[in-house]
Amino acid sequence: MLAFPFLAAVHCGQENEGTPGGTTSTTTPPPTTTGTGGAGGGTGGAGGGECTTTDQAIRLGKLVDPEDGSVTDNAIVVVHEDRIAYVGTDATQIPCGATIVDWSAYTGLPGLIDAHVHFSYQTDEEPGTLPWERSRYLADNEPYTLMELARAAATATLKTGVTSAFDKGGYEFLSVALRAELASGETLGPRFFGANGGVYNFEYPGSLPLALLKSWVQQHKLRGSDLIKVWADQCSDQTLECSPTFTFDELKLVVDTAHDEGLPIAIHAYHGDTAKLAIMAAPDSIEHPEGIDAVDCGTMIDNGTIYIPTIDHNRYYSDNLDFFGYPPEKEAEFAEYIQENLASAAMAHQLGVQIAMGSDAVFTGFGQNTRELTWLVQAGMTPLEALRAATINGAQSMGLHDKIGRVAVGYYADIIAVEGDPLTDINVVINNVREVMVGGRVADF
Repeated sequence: MLAFPFLAAVHCGQENEGTPGGTTSTTTPPPTTTGTGGAGGGTGGAGGGECTTTDQAIRLGKLVDPEDGSVTDNAIVVVHEDRIAYVGTDATQIPCGATIVDWSAYTGLPGLIDAHVHFSYQTDEEPGTLPWERSRYLADNEPYTLMELARAAATATLKTGVTSAFDKGGYEFLSVALRAELASGETLGPRFFGANGGVYNFEYPGSLPLALLKSWVQQHKLRGSDLIKVWADQCSDQTLECSPTFTFDELKLVVDTAHDEGLPIAIHAYHGDTAKLAIMAAPDSIEHPEGIDAVDCGTMIDNGTIYIPTIDHNRYYSDNLDFFGYPPEKEAEFAEYIQENLASAAMAHQLGVQIAMGSDAVFTGFGQNTRELTWLVQAGMTPLEALRAATINGAQSMGLHDKIGRVAVGYYADIIAVEGDPLTDINVVINNVREVMVGGRVADF
């Protein structure tokens, strides 16, 4: 059974006469619905007779456009299949027979975008095991268990209002299968875009033939990857120290090859020295770094690189020291890194770098995906700017700015309803998501 039920049909018969769009029924309709009368309900109009449609019309108390902060009162969004067909306030645009989705008590927003997750990294918390080692064990020995955990992580992510997630590294077998299940509706979760692993070098910079690096990118293209992910450094989760693993020329080759293949590319680089090389290579996004400077920010602006700081994931590690097997003194190290990361994000924002929300969610961090927004506000963003980071900027980082991130005609029907005013309090977006639609399907949690 699909995890996304159809809502009730609205018929344009005499019982709805004179009421734009009709009223909401409480019974589950067949795949198509019929009624009499024209657009907006009532009898007659639009040629009269029977009308049949699977279209939906969402009624919202307010609708916020993160592009400019404009608010439309009593908004109507018409959905045709998985796309948005109309946005406005004219009830006569509601097709006859359309299903009414009544979210009039809430404020509508575009579905949120988590620009950095890892659905593959899961653990069943077997006693005596630690998460990272257990994840690898499950991949090698119990892949179906790992897949079930990833499904649960996808559903937890959708509950936060995230309707698109960019999976930046994991087990290819899982990424391919999960993407298919999410696309079909078999598994309840966000729209999935994945790297199917990534490009890395755990030896030393300059150790790999350039032809091999180019081939790796092309192989990812052939395997159906939605993006290229590069680890530009190797980091220890015990010491929090990182060492660069690519030269600038190598990184530039990988970036250029990805773009030649029509794929966006994200580069992981934790510290300023590696990040500088990565930023100069002009990727579509740069993941995690602290220690960047004004020159780096100017380069990002010139190249259109989106900065995804992932500040909150170190808060997650700090809150779960025992879970990860970290000693108590590690808490202070995480706190120091968080402040350095926050300072870099604040400077980047002040200088005009485009920033996107990315949680870097792993393990039990799914369901906490949008806590990053709190840090973005601490970095100096207004709630509107933070909302833009969680929608438009995330879409831009993947070249999807004409498909997701806005409630606009032609875009995917990815819409959430929140209770409260997201333009005055970002916690409304984090804590008060009440309804979620992804691809025209209302999630039934």
